[in-house]
Amino acid sequence: MENIEKKFDAEQVIEDFEVITKNVGRIQEETLGKILQQNGGTEYLKQWGMNGRTDVETFKACVPIVCHSDLDPYIQRIVDGDISPILTGKPVQAISLR
Repeated sequence: MENIEKKFDAEQVIEDFEVITKNVGRIQEETLGKILQQNGGTEYLKQWGMNGRTDVETFKACVPIVCHSDLDPYIQRIVDGDISPILTGKPVQAISLR
């Protein structure tokens, strides 16, 4: 088998990058929509008035931007063994403390 080395083409890398990032906003909204569909019934989203709605517009209007410390009480409940849908629609299987 012949070892063929490909020459690095910076212009091609830039072009490829531009193609895959052209619709990044739409892709992010689609990804958020999928996450909301899987987790729409969680306690966390219900507290912000989502009430099972999974559309991106409602999420943006209802759910504030938070930091990790805001989520600590929910995470601690999961660590303590609570398997109810707190932050995720499915039970958390493992948590890394690193």
